[in-house]
Amino acid sequence: MTDTRTRILDLAEDFTQTKGFNNFSYLDLAAEIGVKNSSIHYHFKAKADLALALVERIRKTHGDACNAFNQRLETPQERLGALMDHFKGYVQNEKICMCGMMAAEFETVSPEVRTALALYFRDMREWLAEQFTQMNDPNPGDRALQFLSSLEGSVLLARLEADPAMINRALDGFVSR
Repeated sequence: MTDTRTRILDLAEDFTQTKGFNNFSYLDLAAEIGVKNSSIHYHFKAKADLALALVERIRKTHGDACNAFNQRLETPQERLGALMDHFKGYVQNEKICMCGMMAAEFETVSPEVRTALALYFRDMREWLAEQFTQMNDPNPGDRALQFLSSLEGSVLLARLEADPAMINRALDGFVSR
């Protein structure tokens, strides 16, 4: 059985990806999980604590996924394709990138969460820059920024249009280099 803290994080991540971090409360979490509101507060005293835990968890999860891509896949093009497929999974499940959603709510999150979000996106850009370096791109940092911006934006549009293939159409030019 999954512990309560993990169940809270899982549900909060799902809510954030489907309707935004500011569009659910601890009462919503408690009702869905079947615990008292005080149980949510026991694990996360304030919603800012929950937000920080979510971003730190997804940063680790995505970091682990990128490391697995590096181990499992031979070419940077394959790794970029795997990342695109990972993000297409969000759209197929009627979600978006959790950190992308929280970044859109930047003005309403705590400074600690802003810092954690910046670190998440920095990590993603660094990993992407490594891929573009291996592809002999003359400006791997710029290309990483362009790819990540296109990826996050295409996820929003693909969800709106219910068309995960939009991600490929937006990013295939990066992968075929």
